[in-house]
Amino acid sequence: MNIHATSRAAKPNGKPVPPNGNSAGEVTRALIRSIQADGLGVGDKLPSIRALAERFAVNPSLVRDALMQVQTMGLIRIVSRSGAFVQALDYSPLVGALTETLDHAVMQADSSLFHLLDARQLIEEECVSAAARRGRVEDLLPVRDALEETLKTAEALEVHATTEERLVHYHADIGFHLAIAKLAGNPVLTAMLRSILGLLEPHLVRLPGGEKRKEATRQAHLEVYEALLSGDVEEARRRMNQHVGMAREVLLEELRSLPGSAE
Repeated sequence: MNIHATSRAAKPNGKPVPPNGNSAGEVTRALIRSIQADGLGVGDKLPSIRALAERFAVNPSLVRDALMQVQTMGLIRIVSRSGAFVQALDYSPLVGALTETLDHAVMQADSSLFHLLDARQLIEEECVSAAARRGRVEDLLPVRDALEETLKTAEALEVHATTEERLVHYHADIGFHLAIAKLAGNPVLTAMLRSILGLLEPHLVRLPGGEKRKEATRQAHLEVYEALLSGDVEEARRRMNQHVGMAREVLLEELRSLPGSAE
């Protein structure tokens, strides 16, 4: 298609997609959403800067900055004296923007630790199911590598493990779970899971170590991986449910044992 084609230019009667704020980042995200909402395809021309500024109720300079940012992402191409045209329909940059927004939204929400754990369990179960369904043996290499790193770092989880040693293991563990999420093929779920795991970090790194913890960690991760390797969707889902549920139970037990807790 000719880059200057305007056959599917932005619909004048389309609903505006306002940004959530007046920062350049918010306008950039609003611009990407607007391209999607207007159904623009490769080669289609975007509305003028003035029209977009009116749509978003922001200063034209913010729209100009947003257009430059979206061009840097590779979604559009700005042609001198002609306007801006859609260059690609890969909206992966929006996923990165979603991660930032999600982090802020979750931190501002009136939620408890166990709301985060519930959300994690739902996402992890869907991701591992999709990964088992679509994953070929050769696709599991990143998951296997992450598993090896997780098991290696778990060896340091002694009773008196330092905070640094626990962090090293937790980050390796995050790598394992995100590798599964990536294999599932839904970047939005991956972004959401990454945000939730980041918010859970201060709580999970405090969990006590010891031989029992090391063995439970080793066994749970191996069982998840073996279910993925076999391609058994239901087994993979069941094993992930047990694994994430185990973390929830350990956290609950830890809270019960805090000084001043009810006997």
